[in-house]
Amino acid sequence: MTDAFPPGDDAGPGILLDANGDPVRQGSLMVERQSYERVIDGLKIAAGAYMHLAARGATRADVDNCRGLALRLDQCRRICMQHAGIEDPGRASPSAEVRGEALSYKEARGRLLDGLTQAAGGARQLATCFRGDLLWSRVASDLERLERSIRTPRRRSPMLQQQGTMDGFAGSRPADSALWVPPGDARH
Repeated sequence: MTDAFPPGDDAGPGILLDANGDPVRQGSLMVERQSYERVIDGLKIAAGAYMHLAARGATRADVDNCRGLALRLDQCRRICMQHAGIEDPGRASPSAEVRGEALSYKEARGRLLDGLTQAAGGARQLATCFRGDLLWSRVASDLERLERSIRTPRRRSPMLQQQGTMDGFAGSRPADSALWVPPGDARH
């Protein structure tokens, strides 16, 4: 391997060349199949994490919300598999209920965000690979939006800020605090 210097540039090494004079590849290549796998596995991880969050849910509404989101991610996974032409009934099955001890909230949330990041990244790679394929671009945008909404805490409405209390919730917050934290999720 040799370092090729561009003409008139003595500042430093240029493009690294191999013995044949071809540029040496840097980084890793990801083939199309690996991008499909990244999307499918990421969605499966995220749906499984939602099932763990459902098992940890404090109220019936929390449980139903988490299960509903897990089912939507499962449906998205099946649509992506169908669009990719992958026929694997075992991977297309819906996420199962949690057996035994559920993951802690922190671990489940971390897995959820990790799965969404992987799935969105794989969908973005496929959208680029297929020159802006609308389906993959839409999947990537929706997953990135979902990930942002999970990372960003929900804020209270201006009406509740003026009232100064949050009627119906376990802990009332003063009017100057705009951050809304679900009951049982506060960390001191």
